Amino acid sequence: GLFTLSAQAGPADPGLLVGVSGMLTSYEIDGDVFDDEAVGAKLSVQYRINRYVGIEGSWLDSGSFEEDTDPANSGGDVDIDLDGLTIQAVGYLPMSSDDLQLYGKAGIYDFEQDLDTDSGSSGRSASGLTLGAGTQIAVADKVSLRLEGDWFDIDGGEFWTVSLGVNWHFGPL
Repeated sequence: GLFTLSAQAGPADPGLLVGVSGMLTSYEIDGDVFDDEAVGAKLSVQYRINRYVGIEGSWLDSGSFEEDTDPANSGGDVDIDLDGLTIQAVGYLPMSSDDLQLYGKAGIYDFEQDLDTDSGSSGRSASGLTLGAGTQIAVADKVSLRLEGDWFDIDGGEFWTVSLGVNWHFGPL
């Protein structure tokens, strides 16, 4: 069963891993129109094909970015939320220790962007390129801590995340 497989799986072993992370996020609209930070969350599922390559899908919620775009007058409050999916190829660097893993990621995202202002609400889809890098460190036979950064090329702006989380390794399916 799955439990039997999971007792054998470590961070460098091929197989399934599931992770949950807290994120510090930053969203900037080009031209200094809007720039704010928030706290969000991410859920990830990765299948590591071998010691060097994996494929990962994630759902993330950016948290709420808020700014008064017209501080001298009333009515300039803006609230932006991003949430959606990513799919990324993950490449692991060869390491002398299986307990420490360094990796880079590249893929695509598809987000819903919700905008609330004093004059109303709107939403739009955003999709594009995402790049990232990180490390995971084994803390038990089938558990690792994960620290990573991701960049998203959002039309008209940039979205960055730095996340810290935990992964559970379940081994081959």
